[in-house]
Amino acid sequence: MPNLDTQTLLALVCVAVALAVLGRRTLLWWKGQSAGCGGGGCHGCGSTEPTQMKLTLPVLSQAEIPIKGEMENEK
Repeated sequence: MPNLDTQTLLALVCVAVALAVLGRRTLLWWKGQSAGCGGGGCHGCGSTEPTQMKLTLPVLSQAEIPIKGEMENEK
């Protein structure tokens, strides 16, 4: 590749690095290993059951919900 200017060389280096990262992540995914923080693997967590998030929602009764006509009368 004769006569490469700086911009073309830098672009080729960026593409090569991106391909290397994609190749590494694909290889780790194929082997079932995590690629780091947030990589999707679960190693050593100790539990095979999914965790359930407990969330309590407040329940409003019909008496607590203002009706449109009642709000206008209070003004």
